[in-house]
Amino acid sequence: MSCSVHDAVRLEARGIPTAVVGTEPFLDEALEQSRLLGLANYPVVLVAHPVQLLTEPELRALADVAFPRIERLLTDSRR
Repeated sequence: MSCSVHDAVRLEARGIPTAVVGTEPFLDEALEQSRLLGLANYPVVLVAHPVQLLTEPELRALADVAFPRIERLLTDSRR
């Protein structure tokens, strides 16, 4: 997730809204990366861990749950 955070911070600095999606065990690392890159408390969309063994319908269900949060992050001008 750290590469995703690096990309997101760079894009956010250019005024491009982003949304990073990651699994729960990696939240602390993502927050530390964003803090070190100058964007403390960057909002990360969390999904259950692990995902690699899920079926396609199970992954779609996770995406359906995460989508509203992602949409808010990408469209909320107050961030």
